[in-house]
Amino acid sequence: MDFAQLYGAAEIVVPLLVFVSVALHRFRAGMQASWKEEAEAYRSKVERQSEELAALHAEVRALRSENAELRAQIAELLSR
Repeated sequence: MDFAQLYGAAEIVVPLLVFVSVALHRFRAGMQASWKEEAEAYRSKVERQSEELAALHAEVRALRSENAELRAQIAELLSR
């Protein structure tokens, strides 16, 4: 291969390599942004569900307390 052929091949290969490297870089950057958005959405969902779970636990405790009071009232009424 002489210099002219190498130069001709380089004119084709170098822009192609640059294009591929830029495309891969954009793809990776896009994937990182996408995964970051997904992680933030998942985190907010988990926080919201955690708050809902805490509220449900409090409601169950209140219902159990009320249930115990009602059972005591029923037992008192039945023992009369």
